[in-house]
Amino acid sequence: MDFKAKLGLLARPAVSAPVVTRPQADSPLSALIPPTVTAAGALHVVQSRSPAPALPHAATLAVLGLDESLAALDVSRLVFLDTETTGLSGGAGTLPFLVGLAFVDGGELVVEQLHLSGPGAERPVLARLSERVDAASAIVSFNGRSFDWPLLRTRFVMNRLTPPAPRPHLDLLHASRRVLRHWQRETRLSTVEAAVLDVRRVGDLESAQVPAAWFDFLRTGRVATLARVLSHNLQDLRSTAALLGWLGASWGEHVPVSPEVSLGLGEVAERARVPFKAERFFERATSSPVLDVQARALVALGRVQRRRGALDQAAASWERAVPLCEDASTLHLALSRLYEHRLRDARAAERHALLARPVEAPVVHARRVARLARKRQLVLAMR
Repeated sequence: MDFKAKLGLLARPAVSAPVVTRPQADSPLSALIPPTVTAAGALHVVQSRSPAPALPHAATLAVLGLDESLAALDVSRLVFLDTETTGLSGGAGTLPFLVGLAFVDGGELVVEQLHLSGPGAERPVLARLSERVDAASAIVSFNGRSFDWPLLRTRFVMNRLTPPAPRPHLDLLHASRRVLRHWQRETRLSTVEAAVLDVRRVGDLESAQVPAAWFDFLRTGRVATLARVLSHNLQDLRSTAALLGWLGASWGEHVPVSPEVSLGLGEVAERARVPFKAERFFERATSSPVLDVQARALVALGRVQRRRGALDQAAASWERAVPLCEDASTLHLALSRLYEHRLRDARAAERHALLARPVEAPVVHARRVARLARKRQLVLAMR
């Protein structure tokens, strides 16, 4: 066979695996999750229902995700995603042995957990996943945009299946980091759910123990620990849905939040170009007992006020922030420019210019101070 003929063989479409129409009950997993018949083969699926949290409007999703394309979504067709895998590397050797999906139906949060019966049996799981994603308006996850979804796309390719068409993806890990960054340094889902949802897991399997549970099942056929994996995954999905509800309620100002959270919400509002909300959130954040949070809130508040033309208020906010800043040189420079160019107060501008010396080049600083001294003298001469 010549080289051209060999290339022709490579170009031929892959032959699909034979369709299995009858569940294989010989898998030890059947003792825990009875298999059901699907066109793609035996599928081990657990479904559970619970009251659905109130989900935010699509416009709020766009703000939380800082993605305007989310504003046109049908929120009733969101699908929540979380996987349990054999490792965290995300490479071709990492296997998602449990794919958790959740969606709202009739006021209830329906959770479907698709469990792999063993290596090489992914096609039924991927087929059901594809159906759910195709019917969804968007995917919501916690770190799924960087980990879960790329891994699942790889599994479609490895199984010679076409991945579902791309969907908008709202990753609540990033949204939580933006909103909670001044309050919670650690933003793992277990930490966030405890802080904002008051969820305390009892007897939960640690994430680091999840791969070991799967490998133990493969070696011994024992499924007892897999039940704990299912419980862990179920709580992850419910917490992800509840967290989206809480973030939406916080943005809508329907629940009380700490000054530190208000600062994070104000920063999100500023980035999303919603200045009236940003100003309200920053004003609330100034009540924080933490001086650094107070300073950041006042600086941000002044910035928003200056943009909307409230120049006297902006100057007052920045003046309040000066004694709270560990190094206020940059703020002094901003105040000097504000007083000189917008408020026409040469005396105040000169006072702040002198204190801005550390952040200006010597020549530029000398020119600024000299110019303001001349302006101040001129004002005095005109009186």
